[in-house]
Amino acid sequence: MKKSLLFVLLVILIPCSNVLAQPPEVGPPKVLYIVREDIKPGMMDAHSRHSASFARIFRTLDTPNHRIALVPVAGSENEVVYITGADSFKELEDILNGTDKKMAAASGSTRAELESLNKEAPVLHAAMRDMLSVFREELSFKPAVDIRQMRLFQVTTTRVRPGHDAQYAEYVQKVLNVARQKAKVDNLHVATFQVISGTMAGTYMIFRPMRSLAELDEAIGAKVRAAMSDDMKKDADKMASESIMSSEISTYWFTPSMSYVKKDFAAGDPSFWNPKPPPPPKPKRRAPKPVAPPPPTD
Repeated sequence: MKKSLLFVLLVILIPCSNVLAQPPEVGPPKVLYIVREDIKPGMMDAHSRHSASFARIFRTLDTPNHRIALVPVAGSENEVVYITGADSFKELEDILNGTDKKMAAASGSTRAELESLNKEAPVLHAAMRDMLSVFREELSFKPAVDIRQMRLFQVTTTRVRPGHDAQYAEYVQKVLNVARQKAKVDNLHVATFQVISGTMAGTYMIFRPMRSLAELDEAIGAKVRAAMSDDMKKDADKMASESIMSSEISTYWFTPSMSYVKKDFAAGDPSFWNPKPPPPPKPKRRAPKPVAPPPPTD
């Protein structure tokens, strides 16, 4: 039942469930629960309404599974990602179990709506994948930001060749991050999570939060490359080609209507996280029926 609960997703910098209530510029959670949904073609609008309904029910029931919802800017057009953070897997387990209990205890109109939403799910979803990941601070770069002020995640999903995790870690720490420091890319913030369950071994998800797509105009990758010496470039190319099997980059918008965050988290930017619903359409006034002319008199 947990999938329907969290309904209700490859790498992201996000505050944990308690961090959603913490001050600005905190580091990422130690554990990240990622739910990736593949939506059937032509069903994204219907799914958005479906997901927003679940988020509203979470608020009504005061469930503990706070999440940020992501929809694609660049990447698969039929993908939605939800992320929930925790300080430990024990805390995550408590979040999931606590949500289960509150959802199971729903009654009345809320119960009826849940049953209806669960029946809709197979019509909307082509596939779903849950992943558990752990924060790798030593593979990250300036990860602490005020996530409440961010609007996008650029997510790089990297798959490392079997047996090359140590080489990949050395590449990031001793070459890439050193070059980032040298290039003084102060606007770059990266949080790396290693997926430990739910997909192929050796999968790392690297999350870059951004305020705007305009940040891509800075061409940070080129600046970092330019900051490398010739020897560093040779080392970088060799270590990356030997350790990395594949790498894919996608970009996602934060989507408040499908997200479910704590009140004090939303207070960091209430106009964004608590958008006012559009006013209901005004009823159309019917034109008055024409009055029949009086009958002619003789």
